[in-house]
Amino acid sequence: MLKVDLRQLERTGRTVIDENVPADAGIWKDSGIRPRADFQVRLEAQLAGNDVVVRGRITGSIELDCSRCLRDVPIGVEEEVAFLFRPGLTEAEAEDAEMYRLPERGDEVDLTEAVREHLMLSVPQYAICSEACRGLCPRCGANLNETDCGCAITEEDPRWAALRKFRSE
Repeated sequence: MLKVDLRQLERTGRTVIDENVPADAGIWKDSGIRPRADFQVRLEAQLAGNDVVVRGRITGSIELDCSRCLRDVPIGVEEEVAFLFRPGLTEAEAEDAEMYRLPERGDEVDLTEAVREHLMLSVPQYAICSEACRGLCPRCGANLNETDCGCAITEEDPRWAALRKFRSE
């Protein structure tokens, strides 16, 4: 799927990868990313000495849960990416240098893990459906955007009692 043929790259010096990654592809498994549709991946790979440099753009749309009310929130993703693959590195050296290992043997480089990793890091950690979102009732769990549950929240947290005492003096 997202692979660069190294033999072709040596002959031509450049190669273009223009693919759609389906929303149900295995690349998303256990990533926390919920695609709404296929992702468009357009990358260009070229040789730079012994290294392979890959640059391009990844676009698509994902769904996240609203941090307040748990509704699905659509989020557009448009990322410029750059990956550097270098031969002769160990996993630890590659991670420290923020590069990827170029396989010592083989005729192709699989870009799937690099694309997956970059998208996982680019997705926002939290999403909110709207600034006016009232969230869920902490007592009964009702969505306060849809209904007023009527729960009375009058309990005071006993951990703040000492500070309230100072305020009243």
